[in-house]
Amino acid sequence: MNLETTVEKLRAEIESSLSSLVKDHQPNELYDSVRYVIAGGGKRIRPVLLLLSAKIFGVNSRQAMPLALAVELVHNFSLVHDDIMDHADSRRGRETVHVLWGTETAILCGDVLLALASECVSQTSSGSHAYITRVFGKMVRELCEGQALDMTIGSKEGLTTDDYLHMVDGKTGGLLSATLEMGGIIGGASPGVCLALREAGTSIGRAFQILDDLLDLIADDHRWGKVQGGDLIEGKGTYLLAEARQRATGEDATFFTRIRPGSGLASEEIPKARARMEALGILDEARKQIQGYTSHALNRISSISGNTDELRTLISHMGNRIY
Repeated sequence: MNLETTVEKLRAEIESSLSSLVKDHQPNELYDSVRYVIAGGGKRIRPVLLLLSAKIFGVNSRQAMPLALAVELVHNFSLVHDDIMDHADSRRGRETVHVLWGTETAILCGDVLLALASECVSQTSSGSHAYITRVFGKMVRELCEGQALDMTIGSKEGLTTDDYLHMVDGKTGGLLSATLEMGGIIGGASPGVCLALREAGTSIGRAFQILDDLLDLIADDHRWGKVQGGDLIEGKGTYLLAEARQRATGEDATFFTRIRPGSGLASEEIPKARARMEALGILDEARKQIQGYTSHALNRISSISGNTDELRTLISHMGNRIY
């Protein structure tokens, strides 16, 4: 069975397990919104990563599924609340929960998703339950810390890439590092192996987020599914903007400094911004960092005894999305 077939099989198992979680829960005034989020689809990359991590240590998908569902539910909890804070009207081509059901129900929807994740963690039947619970709690806390930083980072004076990566390590890397680590914990991996998995997850998070930032600016609108340069139009703090503020001088510095939340670029200015970033070497630097963090993740996983081929191949694919 090749990796693509394996991943599709795991995704089908994940979708089936998710859909059964709140099938008959009441009241509908609340659970219709929860079912709406769960049915929203997506690549389910986080639960797939956990299942492949656990598989290295001989744990099958049925045994690891509660934890896989937990990380996906936490991810969706964060998206529901992010959309409220960002006043976002749509996600994945659908109206957001707060648009359809109102802010109050959307907050409760996110809370229920987090509660369901905790229930899934409690169903874990192998590995050190106390260890898993501790890693799970740390993951949620770091995710919230990262979101708090993300809300203000675009307005930060003297924004640096270190500032940005610190935010990413919480909001994106915290979830991915815990995802891989919990796969090891449930398989009885040693502390050293769990550390390697955790460090790999942090690097994947950095590569994943920098790549998203890069694609936002350079990917074709139709292929990317989003407005090109949308982050700059929103005035959002990104890796590219942090690098631009560090490198730019003169007129370039003035141009990039004025980009802030609520004061982004007009759509017609995006080609100019891209040209300026290209001239400053920022886009090439972003590509270099994506490759570097992906390589570091692969090296950490390669240090683990066992068949890591599927996990490493999937991570390679994540770091090499066409752009």
